Formats: sequence, structure tokens, C-alpha cells
Amino acid sequence: MNADKLIKLGIDLRNKWSGEVKTTCPKCAHQRKKKNDPSLGVNIDDGVWKCHHCNWSGSVNQYVRPELRSQVKTEGIFSYFTKRGIKSETVTEFKISEGAEWMPQDQKEHKVICFNYFLEDDLINIKFKTSDKMFKMVKDARKIPYNINSIKDQNYVIICEGEEECMVWHQSGLRSVISVPNGASKNNNNLEWLDSVYDLFEGKIIYLATDNDEPGRKLGEDLARRFDSSDIRIIRFTEKDANDCLKLYGEEYVARLFEEAEHLAIKEIAVVDDFLETILSYQENGFPIGYKVNMPETDKHLSWNRGELVVVSGIPTFGKTTWLDYMYTRLSQINNWKFGIFSPENMAPLKIMRLAEQLSGKPVTQMNREELSRMLAIIKTRFYFFNTEKMEDFTLGALLKTAKSMIKRYGIDCLCLDPFNYIDNPSKEESTHDRAGDLLRELKKFAVHHDINVTLVAHPRKQDKTGGQYNVPRMYDIAQSSHFYNVPDVGIIVHRTFVDGVNDPVEVFIQKIKHHFRGQLGSIQYNFDRATGRYSENGKFDDLLSINEKQWEFRL
Repeated sequence: MNADKLIKLGIDLRNKWSGEVKTTCPKCAHQRKKKNDPSLGVNIDDGVWKCHHCNWSGSVNQYVRPELRSQVKTEGIFSYFTKRGIKSETVTEFKISEGAEWMPQDQKEHKVICFNYFLEDDLINIKFKTSDKMFKMVKDARKIPYNINSIKDQNYVIICEGEEECMVWHQSGLRSVISVPNGASKNNNNLEWLDSVYDLFEGKIIYLATDNDEPGRKLGEDLARRFDSSDIRIIRFTEKDANDCLKLYGEEYVARLFEEAEHLAIKEIAVVDDFLETILSYQENGFPIGYKVNMPETDKHLSWNRGELVVVSGIPTFGKTTWLDYMYTRLSQINNWKFGIFSPENMAPLKIMRLAEQLSGKPVTQMNREELSRMLAIIKTRFYFFNTEKMEDFTLGALLKTAKSMIKRYGIDCLCLDPFNYIDNPSKEESTHDRAGDLLRELKKFAVHHDINVTLVAHPRKQDKTGGQYNVPRMYDIAQSSHFYNVPDVGIIVHRTFVDGVNDPVEVFIQKIKHHFRGQLGSIQYNFDRATGRYSENGKFDDLLSINEKQWEFRL
């Protein structure tokens, strides 16, 4: 956490953990007559500071900076590129280096080609490649797109898959081209590298030139979610990629692929052929069952999917928000999902503390500063919050506009709106029933259009009691509207039976599953740990920190 690192440098943050603060400078204040002069300006969120008296400045987020290797001189490396249709002049223009590097794949040292990642004049990272296609990047160095300097002052940018693809496009006369640093995956693609340089893409036409294979197409889909569809063009390859096209047909052919790039398809019109690949995939691999949370009974009844609308309800104070937060914590750790949270009933600091407790299995009051900092570092990269205290417009249109920004900027997988009754309705003429129908249909369209899970939390009407206990609500009981059952893909009720206020069992009822292959109707019983907000099906609480543990080591 930035605040913790700044404090270790002797900077007095005056009991603030975020935002900006003016404070005394630990480097010069003791030497000055005005020892209490707040000459040091600190941005805690960015982790940067500067003293306006002694000019002491710096940043706590210091990435490893690699050393530039020797420029290519070995004839064998030039020959390697020549065989791929890439000229020696192109190799020189891209400042390709060579060296020897230990590779973790076989625990040996190899001669490597070094693809240098520059930002302005600074070397930020290096990708090392062996002759037998083993790769690695510099440990703890910042990840940025390859060739990012090329897009400055351009009105378009080609995004491709591989450093050599960049070289092919450049050689073919298309100079504004970058490569993703991570390659492609047919599952979730990690696009965190895009977050810090997103502003550089503003106002440009985005040409997606990912490989013509399943991982490449998935990468293209994930990238398309981050930009306005009107700004996207799709480059179609007759071969696997631009390099294959260069070798077979030459530079003019590659340049023509750019000129023939297509707008994204008109989504409102479809024919059978548009779905053929999907149908064949379902036939061969089965239906897409969605993402699970590694809890057997929960996973049997429920899966989480982008493109779906989920409604969660339950009597107030019965724990629906806490249960949902715990599901989100598990999804973030197990599946790397990211969340946008609109929750005006819950102050963001308190919700973040609860997430930290669910993640760590410890109450915040029992964590030391290092443990809390570690939890916040994880949460920071997975959860993004509507700043409800600063917002004035709670209409659905305003909320979805902010959600679009979260999708583009951070790549969130799920939008949570908690609760329904805080969403303003500008029309005073609609009935509650009609308002609910319009809102739910709009949320469902948003989920499908932006390939995102939308979860809406809504309170039911006041429930009757039987034997001193509240009856389990139905989806039809929400806001007196049948739309809450009819419209969503998934309907969930969180219910609690009061015993002693401490050991009260929690039961979650799955009352609607639209697609049979993604779950089943029924209920799941949980043990609830009030101190940490965690749930268990068998009385044993999982260690969530052991999941993806290594990816957080550098953030501690």
C-alpha cells in the first residue's frame, strides 16, 4: 500500500490514507526556521511526492529497470529474421539486441534475441526469446505495449500479437503499431498493461490484428471490450498472422489487409453462419458453464457469467450484500475477475475493510500494518468503486456511463448495483412495476452489449412470519413487480434463520436459472463467520490467500 511505503520514508501523512496531503518535509524541515511549514506535497494514491523548498521528490512505485543489451551483430540473428521476411534495416530500426540469459523453462542459459520495450527514451522492459521459442520478460519490470512510442501523434493504432508482428506491419508501411506484451489466451486475457497507457489510445481508430486462431480471436474480443465499437476495425488474415502473409504474399499484400479492415459487424443482424462456430464448439466441448467459486454445493447450483443479469434479494440485514461480497472475493482470487461496485448504503472504506477480512480470514483489528497493506494491494487491482459521496446523479443513465468508463479503463467483469431503490427514476409518471421492467431490461441489454455480468441487489416487500421466523421471500416479492422474476437470468434469495444472533445458519435459495447447464434450482446452507464475513459449506473456511499468491509478491 502506498501510504505504508510513504510512512516508512519518514513522511507524515497526517492520518490520511488516500488523496493528496501537504506536510512537513523530513529532509529539510529540521534545518529551517519554519519547521512546521508544509512544503512537501504528497499524492498518496500515485505514491509520489515533491518538496517545494528543497526539491526532494520521488515515487514508491519503483519498477525494476533493465539494462540495454548489445545491439544485434550476430549474423545468425539477422538470418533468423530474414527467414521470416523481416529485413536487416527493420531489425536495426527496432533496436533489437542480443545477449545470454538464463531461462526458467529448462533452467539453462541461452543465447537470446532481446526485444526492447521503450517508453519515450527509457527502456522499461525486455522480452527474451530463444531459438526454440522460449520466452521471458524482466522480473518486476513494468509491462507496457511493445513499440508504444510509434502511436504518438497518430490517428490510428494497430494492435497485434507479438513483437515480430509489429516489425512486419512497420516494414509494410504501417508505422503506428503495438504488440500486447503477454501474448494471447483462449481464457481470460490479462490486459492490466493497458490501464496505465490507456490515455495514449484516446481519439484513435483501433485496428485489431490478432492471430487467426482461437486464442487470437479471444484476445481480439477482450480488447474490443475496452474501446468504443465505432472506433474499432478488424483486420482479417487469410493465414495465421501478418508474418505468414508477408512470407507468402509480400509487403503490399499486408498493407492491403489494413486498407480492407472491416468495421465491427452490425450486431442487430445475424444469420445461421454467424453462429456456426459457436454451435460446433458447443457440440464438441459442451455448453459454457461459466465461472465457479470452488465451493462444491455452491458450484452445483450456481455459476457466474458475463452477459447475464443476476438479481439478489433478501430481507434487510439478512446478509445478502456480505454473501455477494464473499462470492466476489472468491471470483477475484480464483478467476481474476474485476468488479465495479455501486453501493451507496455502504461506505467504501468499510466495504474495503470487509473485503480485506473475507480475503485474509482475519478481522481488520487483528491485522498488523503489513497484513492490511497486503490485503489492500490485492483489492486495489480487482475492485473499483463509484464515489457515491461525490456523485450527484444516481439515474441509471449516469451509472451506466460510469460503468462504461470502468470497462474501458479497468476491464471490469461484473457491475454490482446495490441496492435498486437508490437508482433514481427521472420519470414521475411510471408505476413501480413499469419502472422495474424498464430498468431490468436496460441492465440486461447492457450486460449483453458489453459482455459483462450485471448484478442488481433489491429488497423484497415486508415479509410475514411463521413460528417467529420470517418466511423466505420470492423473486415476485421484490418491489411488487413480476419483472424481477421474469427478466433476469439468475434469481437468488439470501436468508437467515435467527438462533442466537451469533451462530445463525444462512441459506441461499436459487429461485431462477435461465440456462439449465449453468446451475440448478435449490438451496445451499452455509456456516457464517460473523467476525470475518466468510461462508463455509462444511464448517471449514478456505485459505483464499494461497490462490494466486505469487502474483502479489511484488506488490507487498
